[in-house]
Amino acid sequence: MSEQVPGGLDARVTVPIAILIPTKNEEVNLPFALASVKEWAAQVIVLDSGSTDGTERIAREAGAAFVFHAWEGYARQKNWGLENGGIEQPWVFILDADEVITPELRGELERVAREDNAEENGFYINRFFIFLNQRIRHCGYYPSWNLRFFRRGKARYEEREVHEHMIVDGKVGYLRHEMEHNDRRGMEYYIAKHNHYSTLEARELFRIEQGASHGTMKFSFWGGPIERRRWIKHKLWPKLPAKWFFRWVFMYVLKLGILDGAVGWHFCLFLASYEHQITLKLKALRAEAKGKQGAATKHSKAGD
Repeated sequence: MSEQVPGGLDARVTVPIAILIPTKNEEVNLPFALASVKEWAAQVIVLDSGSTDGTERIAREAGAAFVFHAWEGYARQKNWGLENGGIEQPWVFILDADEVITPELRGELERVAREDNAEENGFYINRFFIFLNQRIRHCGYYPSWNLRFFRRGKARYEEREVHEHMIVDGKVGYLRHEMEHNDRRGMEYYIAKHNHYSTLEARELFRIEQGASHGTMKFSFWGGPIERRRWIKHKLWPKLPAKWFFRWVFMYVLKLGILDGAVGWHFCLFLASYEHQITLKLKALRAEAKGKQGAATKHSKAGD
């Protein structure tokens, strides 16, 4: 029997990287994510928030450590895992359960971690999406850069309800190879997930309007791709009417979603609908706040 190290996996594996995988009911996706890392990463930690399916069994059978922590939100959950999940390796990669590290990316990660002489403390990873069993190559969703690989203790997520980004202490760089995003739980789940995301996004935008957002990431049009996207989202986007239409035009026409064929058409429509959901939910939050303010003003006058 092979000797086991903390965090699971075989002691003969020497790539000094810890893979942190947040989960909840991911029995469909998790085997693919684990298969892409368990043969080479020194640590694999599944950070679960209360799965009721086979997630725990799958994680343990693959040799991964299984850690439970009650759900606190996307950013706080992962920050808790970074601080309390038992990470022992000098380099960390945060991998969603519906993502896969390609062999080419594995080789690049291994080189950085083994040599351990990079000036950068964090690296952006490019990600491609699978939608309706086809790779999305345009639509503004490729390339899709995410900062996922970093030195332990040198990065954490900003406090934001959804679409949170990593803040790194020090220089950042970009790796050449890619990871795959492919949620295999089906379209019904995909739609439900984005319905939930639109609620969180509307709440976050409402907090920003009220000056109460906890987002800590600074952003500028002249910064990197993530900062530029955030600047457009907060400075320009709120001023546009019919945001769903502008998003569809941006994705399908300006970002050449038309070249992704019928799947590109459906993908762009899906994201335009998601944008419209955010608009409707934001309007509802504004109306609710206005109603409460009116009621408070009326109550105050009645007490005078």
